[in-house]
Amino acid sequence: MRRLFPILSGVLLSLSFPAASLFPLAWVGLVPFLAFIAENRSRWGLLLGHLALSLFYFGGVLYWIPRVLVVYGHLHWVLAILVFGLMLALMSLFLLPFTLLTSFVAKRSVRLALLSAPGFWLLTEILRNYVMVNGFPWASLGYSQFPYFWIIQIADIGGVYFLSFLIVSINCALLAVVRFRDLRFGLSAVALFTLANLYGAYRVYLWEPAGTYSVKAGLVQGNISLAQNREYYARMYFEELPNLTARAAAQDAQWILLPEAQNPYIFDQDFYFKTFWKNQAASLGVFILFNSASFDENTKGIYYNSAYQLDPSGQTNYRYDKVHLVPFGEYLPFADWLTFAEPLVEEVSSFHPGAELKLGAVGEVRFGTLICYEAIFPEISRNYVNKGAEILVNLTNDAWFGPTAAPTQHLQMSAFRAIENRKTLLRAANSGYSAVISARGEVNQKTSLFTQEMMVAEIEANSSKTPFLLLGNGINAAIIMVTFASLFVSSGRKEKPVGG
Repeated sequence: MRRLFPILSGVLLSLSFPAASLFPLAWVGLVPFLAFIAENRSRWGLLLGHLALSLFYFGGVLYWIPRVLVVYGHLHWVLAILVFGLMLALMSLFLLPFTLLTSFVAKRSVRLALLSAPGFWLLTEILRNYVMVNGFPWASLGYSQFPYFWIIQIADIGGVYFLSFLIVSINCALLAVVRFRDLRFGLSAVALFTLANLYGAYRVYLWEPAGTYSVKAGLVQGNISLAQNREYYARMYFEELPNLTARAAAQDAQWILLPEAQNPYIFDQDFYFKTFWKNQAASLGVFILFNSASFDENTKGIYYNSAYQLDPSGQTNYRYDKVHLVPFGEYLPFADWLTFAEPLVEEVSSFHPGAELKLGAVGEVRFGTLICYEAIFPEISRNYVNKGAEILVNLTNDAWFGPTAAPTQHLQMSAFRAIENRKTLLRAANSGYSAVISARGEVNQKTSLFTQEMMVAEIEANSSKTPFLLLGNGINAAIIMVTFASLFVSSGRKEKPVGG
């Protein structure tokens, strides 16, 4: 029976995420695996259990990836499963320090292992954010709690990873109380959990953002299909999107956001496309922010995934080149070694990363642009706000995901950027979900999936600061250092393990 504990934990953790969204399971889901670690004395058994946990946890959350590889990457389903398996193995490798370190400490003291495990988990999530093939923090445990509106407010202290730390802490406390009758753990966990909820209630009901002012924005969801012919894209970019843009302007939108989408036109090089949209902005008298590939004329062959903004006179007043690209989609990592592989997205296979984050402005309101996948990295949004952004914008194309849980997962991850920085986030998504997300993480307006829609909203900009803005992962780093320091201090002590 004990051998099934890792599988049980993996299933429970994966079910806490969309599509199931049974978020309370995350608070107990790791308990079986922690018990497995505490009792396991076999090295190979431990490694196999870890692999089982990882496959069911990460595989359950990211189940949609093989479909993307087959439908849009044009891989045979056998190869797609193989690639998915390799990805899960890599994610398992990044989680392995948690299992090995917890097991190592448990051989001396289970109590000390349970005290240390949250810090070990925190370390693995931060490593996955920064190191794994340009970073891949998808399925970080804290994201599962998006429906728990009070608890997610603590993300403005140490980011989403601080919430992951709290979740693992509660799991450890439950095991200590239920299995080892250690009430000190239980009381500490209750106090920590209560404080987190009180802080969340304060942010939800009493906190007000500082220096608020507003701008009226229109979000356009074009629902532009992938891999169509040029005639189709001409209709979308010269008829459908302009009509939606005009409708938004007719509702007094000052600023209109178009999503990242399939686009055969390069703004700076296609004279007709460029002239058309410059005239569109000038005739409507609005700012238009949109996505287009750009080409570096000074360096032959280098393309960027860019965001441009046209001002009400039709002039370009902003360009941002995406700095954090999608591996195997926008570029091929380890290209010299992986000569047999092709990028999984044929249309965006050779982009070059931009040099720096750049702020845009609508009148006096400054904003930072997150193109697609950039919204899942806390440090990018934080850097924007520290540079002066008062609103965050996410232009994305989630059509690749299809009708799966991935668009919901991506939307919820984006919402954490609003909470961490206490800034409104506008999300213009080609196929949905487009959304207006408040500084508290509330999804105030949201479109449907795979529909062509437009919505206009009064958006609040603010100059509020948060602990996360000031310290970043400083609190998380301190937790990790204290975890290892406590192990060092206790290494010379003889301590009777809890439960034996």
